[in-house]
This record gives sequence, C-alpha cells and structure tokens, in this order.
Amino acid sequence: MADSDKNFKISTKQFKAGTVVDPIADMAIKGDKGVAVSEPLSFPLQENKIYFRHKKGPKEYQWMSGDLVVKNLKKLHAFSLKENYLRSDDVVKMRFYGSQNAKAFQDEADLYFDRKYIYSPRVPKLYFIKNGKWQMLKETTLPGAIEFSSNQKNFELATMKKAYSKTPTVLFPVSPGFHAYIFSAPGFMPYVDAGIVEEGSSLTFKTSFVKIQQDGEVTKKPVLGITMTDVANTTTLEATEALYDKFIAELAKVSDTMDKSYFEDNYPALHTASSFSMSEFDEKYAEYATRYNTKKIEAQQLWRESKVDDASELNKALRKKLDSLEALPLRGSMMPASIEPVFTDVPVDASVDSAKAIMAKTSDSAAAPAAPVMQKQMTEFKLTFGTDQARFDFGWKGTVNGLPLDTLYNWIVKKNPDLKVNIELQNNKLYKSETVIWRHHYRYVGLEFQVGKDIYKGIGTFVLPQYLLDEREVQEWLKNKDKKEEPKKEEPKPSLDSVKITMPTIENLATSARIVRDKDRGSLAMIDSGVFRYKGHVVGMSPFAIMTTEMTQQLFDKTMQKVDSVKRVPDRSKFKHQNKPVHNITWDDARFVCKTLGGDLPSEAQWEFAARADNVDGAVWNKDSIPDPGSYAVYRGNSFNLGPRFDAYGPQPVGSKKPNAWGLHDMSGNVAEWTRDRYFMFTFVVEPSNPTGAAFGSNKVYKGGSWKDGEKMLNVTKSDDEDPRYWSETIGFRCVYPIDIIKE
Repeated sequence: MADSDKNFKISTKQFKAGTVVDPIADMAIKGDKGVAVSEPLSFPLQENKIYFRHKKGPKEYQWMSGDLVVKNLKKLHAFSLKENYLRSDDVVKMRFYGSQNAKAFQDEADLYFDRKYIYSPRVPKLYFIKNGKWQMLKETTLPGAIEFSSNQKNFELATMKKAYSKTPTVLFPVSPGFHAYIFSAPGFMPYVDAGIVEEGSSLTFKTSFVKIQQDGEVTKKPVLGITMTDVANTTTLEATEALYDKFIAELAKVSDTMDKSYFEDNYPALHTASSFSMSEFDEKYAEYATRYNTKKIEAQQLWRESKVDDASELNKALRKKLDSLEALPLRGSMMPASIEPVFTDVPVDASVDSAKAIMAKTSDSAAAPAAPVMQKQMTEFKLTFGTDQARFDFGWKGTVNGLPLDTLYNWIVKKNPDLKVNIELQNNKLYKSETVIWRHHYRYVGLEFQVGKDIYKGIGTFVLPQYLLDEREVQEWLKNKDKKEEPKKEEPKPSLDSVKITMPTIENLATSARIVRDKDRGSLAMIDSGVFRYKGHVVGMSPFAIMTTEMTQQLFDKTMQKVDSVKRVPDRSKFKHQNKPVHNITWDDARFVCKTLGGDLPSEAQWEFAARADNVDGAVWNKDSIPDPGSYAVYRGNSFNLGPRFDAYGPQPVGSKKPNAWGLHDMSGNVAEWTRDRYFMFTFVVEPSNPTGAAFGSNKVYKGGSWKDGEKMLNVTKSDDEDPRYWSETIGFRCVYPIDIIKE
C-alpha cells in the first residue's frame, strides 16, 4: 500500500551537510565562530543543546546544533513532545505547517528542536499529517534556562536527586519554577543555592565558594594531646580503648572551643521562603532547606577537620588497632578470684560403717529401722572471676565430672600451678553509652578445669552481676540462649535399605531464612527479624526479603524492558554473560533498578545482617574445619591473579560458589555491592533498631569485596565508600524488598 503521508515527510537525502546556513533575524542558536555550517543528522539529541532545521529550497534542508542564545528564547513558541506523544528522532523528519490549508511543500521554513520540545519562531500553532489526517500540536509553557558562572574551573554540580558527571555551563530546557543546586569544589566548602526560573528567561547562579582553609583567617590551631606514637605504643585492647575514649573526648572539646564566628560570617546564607514568594511548608522549599542544612553541617565538619587535620589519621589508626585487638579468642584461662564450697546433708552409706549397722540389727530386731545417719558433704562450689565493674566480672556455680570436689577445691585454694581454668565465651563486648563509659563481657558458655593434659568439664551455670542483668541486650541474649526446642513427635523409623545417608553441609543444614522464587524478582531469601552486633552495638532488625544472588545481567535487561525507553538504564557491564552480575553501575542507577522492582538497595545493616547469617565472624568459611575462602568467594586468589587470558578472570556467574547459612551467594567477592547508606568519617550514633547509617556525608557505602580484592576485604563487616556517580567493573548490587510484596 502506498504511504499516504509520504509527501508530508522529509527524506534524509534532502538534508545537506557542509553548506553555510544563511543567518536569520533573532536566531536562538549560536554558530561556530560566527559561521553556521550545516551538519549531518545525528541521534540521540544531546542534553543542553538546541538544534535548528532550516528549509533552504523545495528539496534541500539544513541541520545544525549549538548552544542556546538565551535572549532570543522568549521569541519562540514551545510544543512539548511528551504532551503530544511524539519522539524527537521521529519529528525531525516530519513537515509542520502553520495552518491546515497548506499544501505538502508549504511547510515551515525554520524550526528548533531539543530532547523535549519543538520550537516555532513564527506561529503559536503547528499542524502535521499522521495516518492521512491533520493533527495539531498543543502549545505549552515556554521553558527557561539556567546559566552557571564561576571563577572555579573544577566545580561540581548536583541537583537534589542527581549529580552531573560533567558540569554544564547552561542547563536547557528547564521547566519554570523553583530550582536548587548543590555546588562543591576541591578545597572549598560545599553549599546549596536556589532560585526561580521565569518562563522563557534565564536564571544565573554566580558561585560564591568559601575556602576550607582561608588565607586571611586568623585562628589558633588547637593541638590534640594524642599522637600517632601513642597509638603505636599501645599493646592491649584495654589501653587502646582508653586512648580512643580520650581521643573522642578531646575532639569534642576542641570542636566546642573553636571560634565559629568566621564560619558563620562567611558561609552562604539560607534564602528565606518569602524571598521566593513561597511558604516554609512548600515541599520544594522544605527539601531545599533540609539539603542546605545538611551541606552546612558537612561544610562545618570539613572546616573543623582542617583545624585539627591530624584527627582523621588518628581516627583511622585507632580504629585499625581496635579492630585487630577486638578479635578476642573464644577460649582463655583465668583463675577464680574466690571459691565458696556448698555443703548438703546426705545419708552415710551403710557399708562405710558396718559395725554400727550390725549392732542396730542384733540388739532389737523388732524395733523400727534406725534413722539414716546424715553427714554434710560438698556437692558443688561457687567461683567468682574478675573484679567488680571490670571487663570480666562474673561467677559460676556447679560441679565437675570425673574429679572429687574436695580435691579440686584444695587445688584452687592453694593455687596449684598445674591447674588451669579455661573459660569459653562468644566474642562480644557490651558498650555502655555512645562515648563508651565501660565495656563488659557477658556471653559465657563453657568452663573446664585442666590439670596437665587431663580436662574435666564443669557442669553448672554462669552467674552475672545485677548491673549486667539490667541491660536489655543481656536480657535478650539470655532469653534466646535458654530457649528449648519443643519435643518432636517420634516418627516410625525407616528401614536401613531406604535411608540415604548424607553428611551435614552448609547447603543442607536447617537455616532461619526461607528461599522463595518470585516471577519478577528472582530467587529471594525471606529474612526473619533478629538481633545482631553491628558496629559495636546490639541492634534489632525487622523482617525483609533480599536477593539470593547479585543482580544478573539477564534480570537487569528483563527489568529495563518494562521501563519507558527514555528512562532505561544502560547495562555498561564489561564482562558480558546473562548470569554474570551487573557491574559498571552507579549508585543512582542501581537504586533506580531496585525501585523499579518495588524494592530498594539494602541498608548497610540489612546487608551485613543477611551476609553474616547469624555468624559472629565476618568470614563464613572460618566455621569450616579447613577454612577456604575460595570455596565461597570469587576473589583475587582465584580470579584477578590469573590474568585476562583465563576465563576465571573477572566476575563469574552468580551462585558458582557455596552460599552462606541462609542461602545467599557471593556476599563475599565476585562484585562488591552498593548499599543505600551514606558514609561519614565519625559515627557517634547507631540506632537500636534498623540502623540507617550516617546522617551526613555525600559518599555511599559498598561492601563485600570483589574479584580484585584479597581475603581481608572479603570480611563482610568491612566496608568502603565512593561517590554515588562512580562506577567500576568491581561494583554491582542486589535489592531488598518488603516481605509483604513478595509473590511466591
């Protein structure tokens, strides 16, 4: 069938490149060096550019691109592509008319385009032919532009929701109304500025950066009383903790005594709502004010750190030493501070005193049986360990298998040098208050008495002092520790012939996570609520669902097919394979994908809770009899070190290694994974329930280590951070979801 619209379209052959475009009055586009030369058609259209289509003759058109001439924008009529359900790569080849009476060749001579609009310099209505019928474009509000003027060449720009990889000098087209931007530059304090864009006009932001270290600022630089030498000289955990407490106290004191007047006098002020003819409760203004205050706090922190520039390095050195010293052994020897025997009246055995028994029998055979002879006997004893309010402060009450109590009692009282009392405890430390007033152990689980190579197991219970029993964290642990499983109903035993013997492995042990398959979101682990130690605190976690593998390229592509083509996130993965994890993805794009599926990126606490799977250690392979990170993780040792010539080089298909106890693969290695938390150098507060990370900071946390990292970085308690605009072949992501939206 003949195309009925053919005469109302422009063939690509009719666009001539390399010819001079004759200037017209009030052109809204800048020519290169004063001379406008036509270009070949090029798609997609670029951001912040305007395009011009000129009809030079009946069968010749010219096409050019350039920067907007802002002063001539008001002389144009705008037509929104979105509102008229058109695409820019289609409309550039269509003829447009000022009226429905025009013939096929009488189309408009001059039209402007960008990614969102068509502009006519002549008429307020445009018509075109589609499917043999006239159709009209609806005119819309004329957009504006935003210009940026700065004496800093390398400043960075971001909106409230996204950052620009390359800072533009002009933003166009911009919808009229309120706009706010975040400005930052190396060596200067970040700040937020806002303004109103008028219809068809330009708003100019002139940056007013303030140096973090001002040349003319007169400030007596405070000195901390702690040095790197002090950190290096500490050898015990207790000494390092005392030094860290002193460091935090000094830092807070120094910060409070700083002269803050210079900062307040020079930092850009917050615009009032009335200056924009807005209410303080207007959503856009409130968002601007919130972001302004956040950036001001960040700027003030940078300014303070510049006055105490040793603090950052001291903090890193102290935390590194604490991390290494806090890895306490699960067993240790400690002699009791005191022992108290417990006596009970017990009947004397007749065989021990046979003479008395015979006399009682012969003297009066008809008399009632004699009352049993009672004797006090040591049946258990109480031990106390440590000192009051110290790190180790506990008791134990019980008996012992295979050794007379009086013998053991004498050994303890006389401090027999051959005797050792071995204490087994779970790795823990109770922190009291954010500034760490005191620390205590409380998870004692076993006690043994050792003489030479002989070991005698203590049968009894540990006793904690009342001040520890009053702590909610301790109460929760004791409650869970004392829970007993309900007796199982006895089932008929199968015959030996029908029994398949399977050794217990991490894959077939019962876990507290249930794996389900969702048709849109793939395989998910349904994580129940629980409590775990996170950054030195015990925190509670609500239930959530998390992907059992990293986001695969196959699921990523399937998800993007459901998104409007204009909004789709491209897959920039270098190592292509449908079952390999997506990588080379920014934090913003990763979060958009999760949001598209009804979820989000996991918080750092959610990610670590799922990765540790009720394991107090940060490396799941440490539970195995022969620890081997390579059986659980794709990492430097079995990937990067091989070199590009090998197939094992780079990220591997998800699930190719063993999962953790909750069925989650690749929580260590393969690709590191974005979380939604911000990173900030000093973290003073960790919420007791569902922690959400730092309140300040622009970088985002990622965890798990990658195929390029060594074993140390695979520990799931470790983290790193990067700018949310950053992408790398070592970083991917997985999503979390509310439990109630998952369809099994």
